[in-house]
Amino acid sequence: MDKSLLNIAGILAFIVGILCCMTIVGAIVGVPLIIGGNKLREYSTMSDEEIKANKDNLLIWTIVMLFLCTISGIMSLIYYLNMENPNMFKSNNNSSKYNDLEQINKLYKDKVITKEEFEKEKERILNK
Repeated sequence: MDKSLLNIAGILAFIVGILCCMTIVGAIVGVPLIIGGNKLREYSTMSDEEIKANKDNLLIWTIVMLFLCTISGIMSLIYYLNMENPNMFKSNNNSSKYNDLEQINKLYKDKVITKEEFEKEKERILNK
């Protein structure tokens, strides 16, 4: 699985953490951001099996990042959800096929194409 989202989220959280640490009050947020950023970067170097074994910890750091550095949290949340359901963010071609079939059916009913042309196009669409 591509772990670039985790790597970018970790780097971003680390940079924001350093910027927050410029003030004493900001260090309250900055230190957890630096630690969390390093953790996310660690996860980006792990194998898929190691990440799955530590998925609860990944979820905890994702929630922490959502509160402290929203962008990093969203990026790691996207990764976590994609890890749980890899097909979640893939588009579905079935609606496209359905629309194409409707279109050629309309052409056939309006006698714009012959029965043979209709069957040939239908096969082509279904075999995409």
